[in-house]
This record gives sequence, structure tokens and C-alpha cells, in this order.
Amino acid sequence: MSDQHTAQQRQQESIASLERGQLPLAARERIDELRQAGAAWTTDLSVAELSAVRHAGFEPVGMVMGSSVYRIAAQWGYANVFGTGMNMTGGALQMYQCPHGFYGAGNEHRPGFNWEHTMYEAGVVGARDAALARITEEARDLDAHGVVGVRLLRRHLEGVGSALEFTVIGTAVRRSGGPRLDRPFMSHLDGLAFSKLVHGGYVPVSLVVGIGAIEIDPGCGTEWLLRSWSNVRIDQFSDGIEAARLLGISRLEAEIASVDADGAVGVEIDFTSHEVSHGATLVELVSIGTAVRRYAKDPLDEAPLPIMRLR
Repeated sequence: MSDQHTAQQRQQESIASLERGQLPLAARERIDELRQAGAAWTTDLSVAELSAVRHAGFEPVGMVMGSSVYRIAAQWGYANVFGTGMNMTGGALQMYQCPHGFYGAGNEHRPGFNWEHTMYEAGVVGARDAALARITEEARDLDAHGVVGVRLLRRHLEGVGSALEFTVIGTAVRRSGGPRLDRPFMSHLDGLAFSKLVHGGYVPVSLVVGIGAIEIDPGCGTEWLLRSWSNVRIDQFSDGIEAARLLGISRLEAEIASVDADGAVGVEIDFTSHEVSHGATLVELVSIGTAVRRYAKDPLDEAPLPIMRLR
């Protein structure tokens, strides 16, 4: 059997495994190697972080990851090649009337619209869910109780239209003698913060993400303000950014509630803007945190952890 045929067969088997909600062959083989007696584990934790994780009663069992590439669907909004007035977003919407009181021919006099990219948001959440499902499966196969130091890599693929890659990487950890968990916890806190969290009477539950994406299609009034020589508040852009922020935070709070957590720590906010067609701007806010639940009324007694720099 040729190497090319073998590679194609492995690819088909990997695709079939992913469709069943399982890991591809390469990931499965790597996990099987880590499960062997005497297998060496790897981690991207620093020496200080590793010491802190052990101080909290956990041992590393290996690095795990999950990745997903999603094609983001096209979404027609209010200002597009078909003209205005097409309410097809199903999300938040705000209209900015033409200050002249009439709509002229062409683009000289027209209203502005801020509208939510619900399909874009759903695509980001879908890519996130697929990546988290795969890193969770790897951690579960290693009999890990959780994953710490999770790093999230989110990027748009160059040369691949509307394609988004979402990758999560972290270190699977296990508590000796602890019961097996159906769903290992996920935490983007580093090893030191994770140890302080556990000794403070909290345990991580899961990684939570909230996203809000608003397209700003400027009307003639907004364009006039953008050309002004005076200091002036540009309402349409200000409102669009505020709407994206509120959507991202509210959805983060909804995810915290859905996992029955007390709150989220280490919340990070990533705000970006992209130029889209017809002079419009897409503003996007993604908030990420670790949902936590309190298990002890008071912080645990903690002996000082000696850490000495080696250089």
C-alpha cells in the first residue's frame, strides 16, 4: 500500500472520527502514548507555575489542545447591494435618520444603520465549542481533572475567505486520589493564579466566552461629522461600540449562570474593528474568563511556597 493511499485512508478515518464527536487519529495516538506507563509528560507551565500547581495538590499529565476552523456564513444586513430596508439580521438594530429630512438619489442623502452580525457571532461560538470539546476529550482520555493555563488563539485565515480558526492549548492536571470527572474543568489562569484560587476556597468550573459584533453602516449625517473640523461626538460609532460591549458582557454573564458558577475571574477583553464592504465597519468585542465556584467558606491554611530563581 502506497504512502499516499495510507495518508488518504488516515485522513478519511480522522474525518469519520470527528463526525462521531471523537478525536482524529493523530490526537488519539498521542493520547495513547501519554497513557503508557512511564510516559514523559510535557507542559508549557514555567517552573514557578509547576511548583504552584503541585502545591495545590495537582500533577501535570500532559499538554492537550483542541482546534477548529469555521467558515463564517454571509449575512445581508441593511446597507448592501440590494439597497436599504432589509431586516434580515434577527439581532440588535438601530437606525440613524438622514438629517436633511429626505433621501436623495445615489448615496448623498441616506440613513445609517447599526446592526448585529448574529451569524458571525454564532460562527465564533461554534468554533469555540468545537475546539473546547476536543481539548476536553483529550483531557478526559488522560483521566485528568482539569486543564490549567489554557491559551486561546483566534485568527482569520489569510487567503481563505471568511474562515476563522479557534485553537485552545493547555496543561492537563490530575489530583491524586480524586474521583473521575465526566467533564474536566477548564481555566485560562496561569499556574500561580490557579494555586491561589484553590487555596482561596474556589475551584474553576469552565472557560466562558461572550461575544458581540455590530456592523456600522454610516449614514450621510455620520459622514458629515467625520469630516467636521470641530470636536464632536459621533453618535453612530459611539453607539455601535457600546452595543458590542454590552452584548459581549451580557453573554459572558449568561454563560457564567449556565454553568452554575458564582462568578468569573481573570476576565480579558479583546476589542477589534474590521473594515467591510461599502465603507462599513464591523466592531467586535470578545470577553473571556474562568468561571469559578466557591467550595470553602474561608480560605485554606496555606504554608509559604518557597520559590528560588535559578538564574
